[in-house]
Amino acid sequence: MTLGKMKIWRLFVPAVLIVIYGMVLAHIVANVQLGMPDLSKAPYLIIFLIPAVLYYITPIRSWINEGSHTKIVENLRSGMVKIAGYDDDPQKYSWINLRSLFFKLVDEDKTLSTKASLAYFNGLIWTGLADSAAISFGYALVSIGLFYFDAPNALVALVLFTTVVIISLLGNRVAANRQISIGNEQLEVMKFEHKAAIEKRLNQLDQ
Repeated sequence: MTLGKMKIWRLFVPAVLIVIYGMVLAHIVANVQLGMPDLSKAPYLIIFLIPAVLYYITPIRSWINEGSHTKIVENLRSGMVKIAGYDDDPQKYSWINLRSLFFKLVDEDKTLSTKASLAYFNGLIWTGLADSAAISFGYALVSIGLFYFDAPNALVALVLFTTVVIISLLGNRVAANRQISIGNEQLEVMKFEHKAAIEKRLNQLDQ
């Protein structure tokens, strides 16, 4: 998977989840059978685009992934410094200062690019599970409201979406750990193939 494709999927995954989870809630509470919209027709495509854009501009995904994201990039940052054998200085050798070199090496090295494809695919799963947790939590809140107004089977919907929240968060953590493992594989390649380039960048930062 390429970075461009991952970005596109990250836009549409939450929209699809919003529609599907909404269909599930409608079926449980009102026994309404809804079919998936025909995306080849523009009016139905808008059904996905509107929630996708609205969700995209919110910080919800970032809130859920913030802790994991920090661990992932810190693993790459500290790993690159360790490869050079320098005493670590997180402020001087920050991820912002090393990020461009990391992706430059990934783009130029076929082995690293292959592992990057795995990272992009796993990253999509990681963020998708965060989206699932956020959206199912929203529907769990809706289910509480429906239960308050004595809607049929609202409690069943609440239990279902709460379960989805828990499973999604657990899966999100597993995917984050997998992302770190892939990063370690990339660092292993850099250790043997690109140590000089990393040393050069750190030397520039020392000046």
